[in-house]
Amino acid sequence: PLMGEDGQLQGSFAVMTDITEIKQSRKALEENAEMMRTIFEESQIGIELFDKDGVLITANKAALKIGGISDIQDLVGFSLFDDPNVPSEIKAKLIRGEAVQYEAEFDFEKVKETELYETSRSGKMILDAFVTPLGVEKENGGVLTGYLSQIFEKTEHRRVEEALEDTEKRYQILAENVSDVIFTADLELNLTYLSTSIELLLGYTSDELLGVSLIELMAPESVWVAIEAIRGALETDKLPDRTYARGDAPPLELQLKRKDGSLVWVEVTRTFVRNENDIPIGVLGVGRNIEERKHAQQTLIDSELKYRSLIDQSFQGIMIIQALPLRILFANPAFAGFLNRTVEEVLVFEPVDIQSMIHPEDFDTIMNSLQELMNGDEPRKKAMAIRVFQKDGEMQWLEMFGRKVDFEGRSALQLVAMNVTDRLNAERSIRTQKERAMLYLDLMSHDFRNQLQIILGSTMVLESRIHDPDNRRILGQVVSAVERCQRMISKAKVTEPLMSVPLRPTKLAPILEGAVMAQMELHSDVDIAITMKDDDAIIDADEFLQQLFANLIENAIEHNARSERQVWVNLRKKGEGYEVTVADNGSGISESLKKEIFDISRRYGGIGLHQSKQICEKYNGHISVRDRVPEKPDQGVEFTVWIPKYRGSNSN
Repeated sequence: PLMGEDGQLQGSFAVMTDITEIKQSRKALEENAEMMRTIFEESQIGIELFDKDGVLITANKAALKIGGISDIQDLVGFSLFDDPNVPSEIKAKLIRGEAVQYEAEFDFEKVKETELYETSRSGKMILDAFVTPLGVEKENGGVLTGYLSQIFEKTEHRRVEEALEDTEKRYQILAENVSDVIFTADLELNLTYLSTSIELLLGYTSDELLGVSLIELMAPESVWVAIEAIRGALETDKLPDRTYARGDAPPLELQLKRKDGSLVWVEVTRTFVRNENDIPIGVLGVGRNIEERKHAQQTLIDSELKYRSLIDQSFQGIMIIQALPLRILFANPAFAGFLNRTVEEVLVFEPVDIQSMIHPEDFDTIMNSLQELMNGDEPRKKAMAIRVFQKDGEMQWLEMFGRKVDFEGRSALQLVAMNVTDRLNAERSIRTQKERAMLYLDLMSHDFRNQLQIILGSTMVLESRIHDPDNRRILGQVVSAVERCQRMISKAKVTEPLMSVPLRPTKLAPILEGAVMAQMELHSDVDIAITMKDDDAIIDADEFLQQLFANLIENAIEHNARSERQVWVNLRKKGEGYEVTVADNGSGISESLKKEIFDISRRYGGIGLHQSKQICEKYNGHISVRDRVPEKPDQGVEFTVWIPKYRGSNSN
């Protein structure tokens, strides 16, 4: 408005400006802003904007997807500097206003543990991040106004990279370590190409062998094999109706000469190199060192011969049978020998022949057992007993174990048998002898003892009626003899159950001391000394241990004719066991008697020593005799008992 001096409105003044360009610029700016927002939202790279304190202002969809976040509101208050997955050194650079680019392992479990924000993701990922401080340029006064973060998940990319690296390494290892030789040759077998691995195979470099004929490298017996193979392949190739596939030619096994003159077996696979008309013009081959395989094959052949020899010479009968129909597929000479037949005769047995070979009472039992094995049941731990008839009709006892096997591509049964006829006969004989021995022992302990008691009673009656000194002396000898017989019977009866009583850990010293004290009471006129150097000795023994020592001490006393009788008993550790010695000052034993004193057929030592030997052997020990004073037999004898220590003992 225009005002006069009097303050009254006199008119108006207007200025018109063309703002078309401004409007167009504003519209373009708005369109550009919309485009930038679209780029921001649709970018495949995660973009995050933080304020100067590192607190998140906004983030695009890609960033939310990477973080497993459904709503931007879930990130309200999130600070870049609170993220445990951002390395400390990166945070320090950002605080200093430095731009950073880093790749790090992002662990979502850390996010959950610190309750940084809610995320649907778990586990770990590889994150590539580029963070740029904003407002630190000089034209902005160098004041930090915020941070722009661009993030990209590289987990799958890194996995692919690692897989590619791994594949490259494997192919590199394969290429560097392949030992097969690749070669080409013309139809006259002159070499035109060789891989470098030829040096490992033959010792020649590839350059040394170019133009050399393969024939020159072959052992004489391999030359004709190679020539015939090439000739045959060329003739087959000329056939008008050839339908073979390339590479179907069987591999050749050739011996080649090394540079040092030695020979090596090589397996060669080959095919023809052809021209544009499909006509063979050369040979492409691959050679492989099969020296170890040929050696293994020969070893296998030798092993087969060795084991066949062992089977053929085995005392055990080995047979392989087919269940249905019942047939013998294999039998070794030992099994055929059990039947008094040859292997050839056994292998042609018909089912009826097999049935007639087996005792009728055993046939059904054996067939049921074999059927169980064929059905896959576990082999029995106890042998099957079977009676079979030899060719001449004589019966034999066999014990067999069986198991299911594959034989020549079919299920069969392997039977391993032993002829136990002699063993059973021996056991029967031993059982008969044992029963007879028990009968004799019973007779001695009852009938004989009763008769001895009658004799003893009668002599006591006679003693009261006889007054002649000579007759009374003779009668006394009879009484002494009867009493000795009774003691022998009692002693024999004591160890009747010797072999049936189990062993148990036993302290040796108290038993030995008890035996000595008992003999001291019985023989007060004898000087008995005992020395024990191991009071904690423990052995495997039983209730007869005291009888063992009592017999030896009693023997030392009874066979000592000196007026002053002395006995020395000692216990000490020796090796892996304990040694007990019983020595006396008697008249000693001759060298010849020492060798035979434990001979049960002679019984020089009486029943006590033989009984002691049996007890000692049950304990896996041994007993021996020697002069008490070396080379002075008239100074008395010393019996030595050694018994192994108890293995579970802590005794030293």
